[in-house]
Amino acid sequence: MKASYFGAMGYSDRHTFPRVWPIPPAYNDTKTSVQSYQDGMEECEFAEEMGFDWISFSEHHYSGRVATGTPSVMAAAVAERCKKAKIAMLGHLLPLNNPVRIAEELAILDNLTNGRVIAGFLRGTPNEDQVYSMNPAEGRGRLLEGMDLILKSLTEPQPFSWEGRYYQFRTVAVWPRPVQQPFPPVVVATRSDDTVRYAAENKLSLAVSFLPVEQMQVITDKYRNWCNEAGWNPGPDNIVYRGSIYVGETDKQADDWFDSLMQSRPGPNIPLRRTVSEAIESARTGGDFDLRNVVAGSPDGDVVGNSLGFNFVGGPDRVVKQLKEFHDRCGVGVVDLLIQQTHVDHKGVMKEIELMGKNVIPQIKEF
Repeated sequence: MKASYFGAMGYSDRHTFPRVWPIPPAYNDTKTSVQSYQDGMEECEFAEEMGFDWISFSEHHYSGRVATGTPSVMAAAVAERCKKAKIAMLGHLLPLNNPVRIAEELAILDNLTNGRVIAGFLRGTPNEDQVYSMNPAEGRGRLLEGMDLILKSLTEPQPFSWEGRYYQFRTVAVWPRPVQQPFPPVVVATRSDDTVRYAAENKLSLAVSFLPVEQMQVITDKYRNWCNEAGWNPGPDNIVYRGSIYVGETDKQADDWFDSLMQSRPGPNIPLRRTVSEAIESARTGGDFDLRNVVAGSPDGDVVGNSLGFNFVGGPDRVVKQLKEFHDRCGVGVVDLLIQQTHVDHKGVMKEIELMGKNVIPQIKEF
């Protein structure tokens, strides 16, 4: 099993944020923000030094917790400091973006890193549909068409036109070509049957975020069955799990920290601003959206109502056992870890990275 460090680049005073989304810009102090990005990049460098195989980035908006609204910019900066780790874009919110622009960014990043990029595509959560006023009812269709367009853009050697339902281009000719041929490894981050099947049928990797192991196993079983129908068997790097973690020096220290965190939180629900929640509610169609779990990039985490978003808590040996369960039951070969918790400062994050490198990563590499 490989370890990936999720480069959230969180604002260091994020623990002072109100429990709402979006976070008002008034809470940003530029001096603190500049230092927060420097701390975040130092954490990425140290993660590579301590044996993390991937450094990952995700697109979130209006968030001081995951402050990477333009993940390609952040990835390019970190790639100049981290020279060995894979740069995993896990990933771009395709329905919010021009797919050709994403193809260009991925190709440039793959050249800048000499072939270390891993591409990742996801639908995103309904709260973020409001960022660019995207019709939520079109999200799934835009994701599927966008993936088709990006893959063609990265592989087609001659200019071509595109006439789709959501995207129309008279000329597409992405330059430069990616170093990795025919294109960088692609991860589809999803829980939905149609996109899980899309990943399997197109021989792409699957990523699942924050779900309990029982729920993830249902998804990965479907994925492997569809891969088999498509005539291929996914390898260890083809199944990725993103989880939220706190690793302490001992189980007791980790449990005490977690208990203190639970006592400090007034409740499991993160309120959206009224205009946002009303817009999401009005766009619900066919049961696509679950309002219990919509607040990506919120102060408390990406998933609301799922054990407050934590998947791994304990000392090194307990965390290894927790990670092994995902490997054994779901076939997870890469675990992407959000270590930068709201109530952990830069020094604490660096300590956790060190614990992972010395006591956890050597063990999980044996799985």
